[in-house]
Amino acid sequence: MQRIKRLEAGDSSQARGMDTQAMLPVLAMVAELIAMLGFRWVSVPDLRYSPYAQAGMLWKLEETAKGIAWNYQVPEAMTRAADQAAGYLRIGMAVSVILGLCFILQAFRVKVKAKRLGRFAFLWNTGMTAAVLWWATDTNMALNLLEGRENNFMNLTIYSHVQLTAAAYLQIVLALLIVPFLGKLLDTRKEYAAEYYQTRIETKDTGIGKRTILAFVLILTAIPAVIFFGIFFLNDRSDYFISMCIIILSMLPFFLVFENRRPQAREVVVIAVMAALAVAGRAAFFMLPQFKPTAAIVIIAGVGLGAEAGFLTGALAGFVSNFFFGQGPWTPWQMFAFGIVGFLGGLIFRRKRGKWKHFHLWLCIYGGLSVLVIYGFLLDTASVFMGMGGINKAAFLAMYASGFPMNVIHGSATVIFLAVLGEPMLAKLERIRKKYGILEP
Repeated sequence: MQRIKRLEAGDSSQARGMDTQAMLPVLAMVAELIAMLGFRWVSVPDLRYSPYAQAGMLWKLEETAKGIAWNYQVPEAMTRAADQAAGYLRIGMAVSVILGLCFILQAFRVKVKAKRLGRFAFLWNTGMTAAVLWWATDTNMALNLLEGRENNFMNLTIYSHVQLTAAAYLQIVLALLIVPFLGKLLDTRKEYAAEYYQTRIETKDTGIGKRTILAFVLILTAIPAVIFFGIFFLNDRSDYFISMCIIILSMLPFFLVFENRRPQAREVVVIAVMAALAVAGRAAFFMLPQFKPTAAIVIIAGVGLGAEAGFLTGALAGFVSNFFFGQGPWTPWQMFAFGIVGFLGGLIFRRKRGKWKHFHLWLCIYGGLSVLVIYGFLLDTASVFMGMGGINKAAFLAMYASGFPMNVIHGSATVIFLAVLGEPMLAKLERIRKKYGILEP
């Protein structure tokens, strides 16, 4: 197999400018400050038809408190406590802005030396979200007591009176992504040389490696956790935010493939092309309900380019294609369902082409069953959570029964498209992979 290595040249002094890598934490801090100053952090759905705004800014939290007092007839002491909390949060927000601006200026001037201030600023903003969440939870508990409702998980999350928006949780997401790698991101001492060299290395198939196991654990734990977080804490109101979180998490296993090197443009382009084909295929067959080639192309990407690439292709295909078919709370479920079908396809059939007898037949069988069982089950489950009825056994059984015919159509379409497109597309992908030494599955 051909691998391409990249030479690095070290420099003891920091670069004068800021490259894309060093700009990431700066842009993340700018995004946090914009979300803090310009977006609404707190939402009270019951104020929709009241004189007060349904959602409030962080620096106008007392207006939200007045709306709560008007709608729920709360004691005056509770209103005074809310006003006092709003004042403290306004002071904390001012500190956030000062810390953020100082970090941005210091990052441009001293680069990696700004990492301590940067970490403190990101963590401070996370603390602001925690403080607002504490205030919202305390308010919900008090309102539940006034109304005689039990303070359980459902009444404090999905059925709560006061809820946080995606802008508030953005502070936590960006901190989790930036803080652990802030020092490396701000370190501009290493410049990449323009010289390349190639070596041919024959590698043996040692089975499923630690990298793939780590990716599998991440996909089966982190992404479902994000989806259910959107259901219970965002009440299915921020599908774009959850979708972007899933795309970011989908990229993490994909970039584990590159280990200690940077991905080349040709490697990223192949993934983009496969995702574009999946989107175009779904759009081309819009007139036929559920008869789509999207799942087949995602499976081909997973088998030909690796399990991690298959998951990323599926997640991107689900997100981008819904710009044509409609975005909504179902989008994260579709992204995860397409992704897991592609990931498992790459996991099961990795390096088996040409080795398994009746490989093409087994691939078609997997495609039909995975769409029928995995994709169909996940989307039918999502329909129950998104429905207006109760979440109980009867609702699940009714949804699975009504969705079964459509899942059969989707699974049959996947079998047909894999039978037609599977072998020629896998041959092309294998040729590209071997010729350029990219994306070892």
